[in-house]
Amino acid sequence: MDADMETLSAVISMLASAAVVLSTCISFISLYPSGSRNARRRRDTFNWLVEQLRPTLERQSTEMREPVPVDERVAIAVWWLANTTSYRLVANQFGIARSTVAGIVVEVTLATEQELLTRAVYLGPYQRVEQIRRGFSRLGFPWCIAALDGCHVAIRAPAGQADEYINRKHFFSIILQATVDHTGRFTDVVIGYSGKCHDAYVLRSSNLIDLMDAGEWVPGNPTLTIEGLQVPPLILGDAAYPIRHWLMTPYTGHLSPEQARYNIAHSRSRCVVERAFGRLKARWRCLLSELPVELRNVNAIVASCVILHNLCDARGYEAPILPLNDPPVVVPDEEEEDDDNVDERQRDEGREVRSALTRHLQRVGRVA
Repeated sequence: MDADMETLSAVISMLASAAVVLSTCISFISLYPSGSRNARRRRDTFNWLVEQLRPTLERQSTEMREPVPVDERVAIAVWWLANTTSYRLVANQFGIARSTVAGIVVEVTLATEQELLTRAVYLGPYQRVEQIRRGFSRLGFPWCIAALDGCHVAIRAPAGQADEYINRKHFFSIILQATVDHTGRFTDVVIGYSGKCHDAYVLRSSNLIDLMDAGEWVPGNPTLTIEGLQVPPLILGDAAYPIRHWLMTPYTGHLSPEQARYNIAHSRSRCVVERAFGRLKARWRCLLSELPVELRNVNAIVASCVILHNLCDARGYEAPILPLNDPPVVVPDEEEEDDDNVDERQRDEGREVRSALTRHLQRVGRVA
């Protein structure tokens, strides 16, 4: 009789665990509502994610205890990433220990970064670059292949390094530098520099600047003749970045009508990266508050959010609207960068390209 009761108890426990996983998977699916007819496709997306991570996350059973199933671990991590909630609340949701939740979140996000980052975040082949270029052209800026910006992610004060990570808005943060295409898909990310760093410093320290200077980031590095000048593929950045022959920044100070027209076209196209950050935080709301993990695990969490953002965009899931009572972590305002590390030749080449674009936009009259 006792044995039967133990068996019954084990079955009930197993069914309860399965019900929790199913409920959480459905909740994950419902984050992107666009009709129940797509529910199977969303379940397929979750199952695909589980299978991509399974080789890294799979564990062997031991005599001490059964491991938490891979699908349940992925569901726990996704649930936590998508909500502004504590480990304790997630633990209650899944009926496991708080410490187990904390370990699972780190474990799954590290696996996601390792297995999927280069597969999910990339510029793409020549044909894809052409689509991006045409997309930015429709927004009003010619020969552009990306918009660039930085976003601050709040973190706990790192032990022994607090002074190194406090930003000018007086909270502890790391920087997510990103480029996006015309749709807001992330195409390059640099994660983990201190929030104390200037955006220009993060760019100078990244591979992106070396690849663009060498003409190696864009497949084939095609050029376009604009007002008699050979122009490489362009990236748009705000005034915090140093102008280069491939990095276009806005004019500042007193503007002529032609410069104002250029700035309008620049702003209209560059703002896709700001909207991408907003949509990223609307989907993965753990980024709205201080991440309760050690500094060494922050990068994997942020990278996982970016990866899952691109995955959801690629499969056509709409991002939820961010409620007004969930204010995003704002990016500190930056002043125009007077970068001593950019030589006069680079600066002059950038200004020459910007002047050619200004004349071109004035001539074609694309901006209303």
